[in-house]
Amino acid sequence: MRLIFTVVFAFLASAAGAQYKGKVFLDENKNKTWESGEKGMKGVSVSDGQNVLKTDAEGNFFLPGHAKNRFVFVTVPAGYKLSDKHYLKIDDKVAAYNFGLLPDPTSAGSSVKMLQITDTETFKYNDWIANLKNFSKKQDVSFIVHTGDICYEKGLNFHASQVTPEALGKQIFYCIGNHDLVKGAYGEELFEELFGPVYYSFDAGPAHFIVTPMRSGDVQPSYTVDEVISWMKKDLAATDKNKPVIIFNHDLLTYNDQFVLKGKKDSINLNENNLKAWVYGHWHNNFVRKSDKTGIQYVSTASPSMGGIDNSAAQFLSIEIDKDGIKEIKPHYTYLHDHLVVNSPNASDMVLVKDGQLLISANIYDSETTVKSAKSIIYDEKGNQIATSPLVANTDWSWYGKVPVAKMSKGKSYTIQTEVIYQDGREYIQKQGFTMPLNTPSGKTANAGLSGKSGNDQAASLALKWVNNIKGSVWKASPILADGKLFVATIDDANNLKCGITALDPVSGKILWHYKTRNSVKNALSYDGGIILGTDMEGFTYALKAADGTLVWKKDLGMKSLPGYISGGIVDKGIYYTGYGSYLQALEVATGNTIWINKDWNGGEGTPEKMTMAGEVLITGSNWQSLFGHDRKTGKLLWKRSDEGLRFRSSTGIYAGGKVYITGLNAIFILDPLTGKNIGKIEGTYDFKVMATPLITDKYLIMPTSVDGVVAYDLKTLKEVWNRPTGNALVYSAPYTGPESGTVESTVVKYGKQLLFAASDGYLYRINEDSGKVLQKLNLGAPVFADPALHGKQLFLADFAGNVYGFELK
Repeated sequence: MRLIFTVVFAFLASAAGAQYKGKVFLDENKNKTWESGEKGMKGVSVSDGQNVLKTDAEGNFFLPGHAKNRFVFVTVPAGYKLSDKHYLKIDDKVAAYNFGLLPDPTSAGSSVKMLQITDTETFKYNDWIANLKNFSKKQDVSFIVHTGDICYEKGLNFHASQVTPEALGKQIFYCIGNHDLVKGAYGEELFEELFGPVYYSFDAGPAHFIVTPMRSGDVQPSYTVDEVISWMKKDLAATDKNKPVIIFNHDLLTYNDQFVLKGKKDSINLNENNLKAWVYGHWHNNFVRKSDKTGIQYVSTASPSMGGIDNSAAQFLSIEIDKDGIKEIKPHYTYLHDHLVVNSPNASDMVLVKDGQLLISANIYDSETTVKSAKSIIYDEKGNQIATSPLVANTDWSWYGKVPVAKMSKGKSYTIQTEVIYQDGREYIQKQGFTMPLNTPSGKTANAGLSGKSGNDQAASLALKWVNNIKGSVWKASPILADGKLFVATIDDANNLKCGITALDPVSGKILWHYKTRNSVKNALSYDGGIILGTDMEGFTYALKAADGTLVWKKDLGMKSLPGYISGGIVDKGIYYTGYGSYLQALEVATGNTIWINKDWNGGEGTPEKMTMAGEVLITGSNWQSLFGHDRKTGKLLWKRSDEGLRFRSSTGIYAGGKVYITGLNAIFILDPLTGKNIGKIEGTYDFKVMATPLITDKYLIMPTSVDGVVAYDLKTLKEVWNRPTGNALVYSAPYTGPESGTVESTVVKYGKQLLFAASDGYLYRINEDSGKVLQKLNLGAPVFADPALHGKQLFLADFAGNVYGFELK
């Protein structure tokens, strides 16, 4: 009888899964192996993928197992890090599953710092990995999380060998993305082989962190949502209820306020489990928002290795978490080391003096640290120090200072030495020469220049009249001149604090007013009848009085899902067209009342184009979906195009001569706006997936590119005439572009027989229209994504560092 009972018990145990024992211990000699005398760690959660329990007083655990178990893994406690991996693969030959811990001061305390990377999608080593490693080391970062799309077999194997805790010097935890579910016995097989379980948890500082998997992907996974929910419930039950919970996943669970994860048979309401933030990737964009009702934050970043699908800047995020959840977020743009450009005083046309003071404007950036302080020293020709000034930070790039010019003489040469001290104590010094001009700019410009006609003087050159920083980065919201004021919009892809709409005096650059918006206004502002209009990343539209920034009306367009709104709206005949997909709509400028809402399409990803009005047809798009033509008056969909690369788009179309000129992935199309059909096409050898608009002159079609600067085509023959390369981008933004990309996101404008444009290499170019020959090149020191605004002889420009420039062509 006893024999029969034993056999039956063994059978039942086998059916339910094996049983696993082990120990969590303090690995005092750091050899990754438990040895007699090494202290066991009490109260540490361990799991077999379904069951979760805590270690006893001696650090021992005993897990019952289950039918699908493949790993035993540990929830690393706050104040510790692993001496080896957080998981062990189940093997019949393993007698005990032991996990060694080491003290980690970066994981202790009332707050903790982490880095998020995502969608790296590469199998090649590049500098972003070194940026990540060095930043982590210098900034007391506790751990790094990769939120998925590592990507495919080559990417998975590369990251498993090159982007590791050993290589980075920090714990790195991986999420599985849709492109990480690859061919095998089941979708997650290779991921598990390289990185372990697809769901698990760990503690750091005051918080509890949970890594969760994608529901599905390129290949069907073996896990189910119900299994994940079952484990999460047990994991959270074993966690202190007062700990803030941060969840990592490759995609956002919901845009709504209630984070309810539902399976076929089970569900879990994460709002009831102290959820404070959902950190994700997938969309290749930079977007952060916070729920008004729950305080839960939604945090996304683009890839650190390349430009985003919607032309978001390549970056990684540093995130600080305290007892209340996310305390602070900072973006860090990759591939820059000791970048320092003093753009004023820089040359004879880049020297600004006002009220007896010389303005110092410097763009300073390093991907691996932050700037603690900076100062500039002025020396005369004999090397005598004649002035010094500390520099004050405007943004994470821009620094300003002033020195008296009493000891400087017109026409004389001087040296400016700028000294930077980084947070890690390292110093960097740079010198450059400049000449005090004979006719010192006063910072004032004749009003006549704001409305005069464009000149034809081939010898005209750009001279800086003023520069001012508006305390936030500028993406694609180009300066617009209206009502005697200059209007620019700023972004804040971290904490939503520095985003808004700012009015400046176009003559002096003085800030006249600023309106704080809910989220980043990423693209073009519009003006009509004394009202400035803009729509932010969350789909809120603002109508402000141009005179003083007073809010006329504010409207929630009804955005209920991703992507965030990054397109540019337009005004036509008293109607403001804005929004995307199911919240694309026409609004009455005076009142904000809705005239029509699009009901004909949805889906795809955000595109940074500005809408185009082509007669009675409104043209807009969705990245990775289609280009659409709508009836301007009713919103009815007239046509759509997703063929020939038109579904992969970033740029704005231009309506000229009854035709629409617009780019696809690597071609320029000339379309009939009524039907969307091709009238002509330029088959390019260039990548045109930039945010710029084609320029049509009487002779040429001129278009910026993602990699090769600017190209010009003969308007009649559509044959290439010239190509003007630019330098390597300081910050990569065009989709999937990385090092050695001469990107131009800014539209080219025409002045007489000259062309003007700014590039991602941080330079402002003045070139010959017929040859593309460079006539003048000014180093601003920060990438420019926004289009320049040309008014008569005045050129207004905004860089990514938040500097707004007023130039005069003279």
